[in-house]
Amino acid sequence: MNYVDVAVPFFVLAMGVEFVYGWLVKKQTYRVNDTINSLQLGTLSTLNKVLHLGLSAAVLGTLAVWLGVPQWSMEGSWQWVAAFVVYDFCYYWKHRFGHEWRIMWASHVAHHQSEEFNLSTALRQTGTDYIGFVFYLPVYLIGIPAPVVITVGSLNLIYQFWVHTEHIRRLGPLEWILVTPSNHRVHHARNELYLDKNYGGVFIIWDRIFGTFKDERADEPCVFGITTGLKSWNPLWANFHFWLDTAKLAWRTKSWGDKFKVWFKPPAWVPADLAAHKHSDWRYPKYDPPARAFVKGYAFVQFWLLLGAALWLQNTDAALPRPLTLLLFVWICLAFYAQGVYLEARTNAGQLEWLRLGITALLGGGIAWGWPAWSSIAITLLLYSAGSAMVLLIDLGASRVHSSPEVS
Repeated sequence: MNYVDVAVPFFVLAMGVEFVYGWLVKKQTYRVNDTINSLQLGTLSTLNKVLHLGLSAAVLGTLAVWLGVPQWSMEGSWQWVAAFVVYDFCYYWKHRFGHEWRIMWASHVAHHQSEEFNLSTALRQTGTDYIGFVFYLPVYLIGIPAPVVITVGSLNLIYQFWVHTEHIRRLGPLEWILVTPSNHRVHHARNELYLDKNYGGVFIIWDRIFGTFKDERADEPCVFGITTGLKSWNPLWANFHFWLDTAKLAWRTKSWGDKFKVWFKPPAWVPADLAAHKHSDWRYPKYDPPARAFVKGYAFVQFWLLLGAALWLQNTDAALPRPLTLLLFVWICLAFYAQGVYLEARTNAGQLEWLRLGITALLGGGIAWGWPAWSSIAITLLLYSAGSAMVLLIDLGASRVHSSPEVS
């Protein structure tokens, strides 16, 4: 059983508790723009079915059966414990190569872009991981059944959620065995001292054994994010920017060997015939464009409405006509892009949002005409676009009042 879907409401509740706690102790680790961006990426990841937990299990499980691998009986508790440990061992290597090979870092980088460290960061997942599942092949080749892999894999992922916090400092002897918030903060830090350390999912012992462990130091506070900085709230760019960077390197180098090699080199590696990337100081300030309070509030509400639409689409897409599913998926992506532009306080953000609402209304009309059986979707989209437009008009009127000179 995949327990991740069951855990989602608890994830949301835990984020709320962490936010309130941060406010009470006057150490807030949430920013509206950063949090929305993380949750957008998490939404697109699940909507795009990138997690591949069920798909990879089906493919690799079928392969193991085809090869005639004897399956574990799973009657004893020790077998479940062993399966959990083996899965985490494979996760360590998948995660490690996710930092050491460009072809995998291009996907994994999305999880590290947040310049805050809170529970929403745990949900900041890639939408382009099509390779990582092969690292779990040994789990199947030793005979662990696919349903068991799905179960222990989901439990492994759920465990990793709670370690994304700044509010839990040290946990004594557990620091030697388990991945804790302290040593996972090191993993997310962009300080040169901490780069590429602490890859474990549940057990930190793998890092201690294979020389990738680094302890958090009181005299070197963790600074979060990637060394170059994303400098954007666009979730589509967040997913694809490093793929584009690597493809450019592969295209520009004249060495045919390097065109292939660049995909399997560390992220900082550059072919010899190309100029090295400009050095970036990891101590750069946080990306925080000065968006108005209304913009942040509007984007926050819009995100939760769109999350509801995404969850509905995930649960309904099998019953929908395929073209309609694709249209709604693209519509959600466009909406998230427009939110990012709004939060970046760009000069064209207002026009883009009006364009998005117009497209939404046209989409609603198109569904009513092309798929009358799904007219409820059309009505929902039309009401949504009209309501959003009304809110924007109210803000526009209020802004004009406040900006008008006083009449004496």
